[in-house]
Amino acid sequence: MSTDWAGQSIPFFFAGWVVPPGTLPTDRGFFNFYPTMYAASSSVCVTEAISAAALAYMANTSSIDHLDRLARESYGRALVSVMSAMGNKKTATSDETLTAISALGVYETISGQMNQDDPIALHRQGLSTILKLRGPSQFRRPLGRSLFIGINKILLWRDLKEGRRPTLAITDWPDGVYSNPAIEFSARLAVRVVDVCGRTREAAEVAHADRDGEWMQSLGALIQDTLDVNQDVQDHLDKQPENLHWWSLPLPWASAPASNSSSSASDSGDSDHGPPSLSRYPSRIDIYPTLTVASHWNTVRGTRLPLFRVFRSLSSLTQQHPFFTFPTLPSSANLHVALTTTINDICASVPFLLGDVNASGTLSDISARMQGGHIVVLMWGLHMLCGIDGLEPGLKAWMIKVLERMGTAGGVKQALILSRLHTQPTVAGTREPT
Repeated sequence: MSTDWAGQSIPFFFAGWVVPPGTLPTDRGFFNFYPTMYAASSSVCVTEAISAAALAYMANTSSIDHLDRLARESYGRALVSVMSAMGNKKTATSDETLTAISALGVYETISGQMNQDDPIALHRQGLSTILKLRGPSQFRRPLGRSLFIGINKILLWRDLKEGRRPTLAITDWPDGVYSNPAIEFSARLAVRVVDVCGRTREAAEVAHADRDGEWMQSLGALIQDTLDVNQDVQDHLDKQPENLHWWSLPLPWASAPASNSSSSASDSGDSDHGPPSLSRYPSRIDIYPTLTVASHWNTVRGTRLPLFRVFRSLSSLTQQHPFFTFPTLPSSANLHVALTTTINDICASVPFLLGDVNASGTLSDISARMQGGHIVVLMWGLHMLCGIDGLEPGLKAWMIKVLERMGTAGGVKQALILSRLHTQPTVAGTREPT
């Protein structure tokens, strides 16, 4: 009798990746609509896309080799079905189509297979049009809101990666789509960050040409917008709401008194005390009310990271026009302080997010199961940090070990691929200024 691997993988996948809305009003959870859509939908694109992600997740966390093949087969069937649905005016705007696209993205992250011909890459503007065609009614339904939030997040990451202006503007969704104002504010901040990144790339591409006063005024406006969004990100981090607050715990197992982050990072060897995955860095652990809260703040910090590269590019552009008065950019010293703080804050969240310490500050030698959605947020944050010029070698080595752990114990092969990528001398397109 043959084993129903797809049927067995679905509850396993839901347990590891579906995070329902928490007791705190932080957001609407991660992929919490998957179980309902899978159970209720007769659409091939939904069932096959979720099955592909589930089989890939089980394959990565087990020794059952042929599950990879089953996952790829489900992915292929789902991809064909989604492409067909997107070519039909009636089905293109359906919940099923958007759910399937979301699940295909999860599959690609879990499996580490980023298909250049995936429906999001091919239909970026089409997806934007679809979300707009769904109209205001999508925001009156929990599923409609969750789908919009998920697809918009995917589009933003793609836009940022390719240096484009955001596919969806801030004006494309009304207030109240997110269940918490702080979460909604950070989502709008992300759109503004992607916007200045795209505009900066456009400005740099034409910088070699002779430019008139109008172009320099436009550059001045870009600088001011970048300064404004950077300040808003900082204010958001400084004035977090009470229910999104965290506290710090010194490392109790260090063989010597807790040192500063730089000296801790310079020691790449593992500590003999406490969970070995933590090594001797960070010199503090940040404890959050929930994993979702921790992921939220790392999303905000990750949103800020591209701004450091933008400031470097803008500084270079202004130096080419020394006789024109531009808004004052932050000094290198101030940017270094801000970047160092961002690095330390993200790293201090790792023990909590990986389950090495719980919300009461209790350490554990055996981590709780890592939730997939939280892993993805942390994974991309660490990926960007590993590409920073001048990062302490010990700290980078520790981050690579964390990525490896997320790829093996967490079942997210993309994290393992990123860890290997950062063992190479350079990582094209990820360098940030210090």
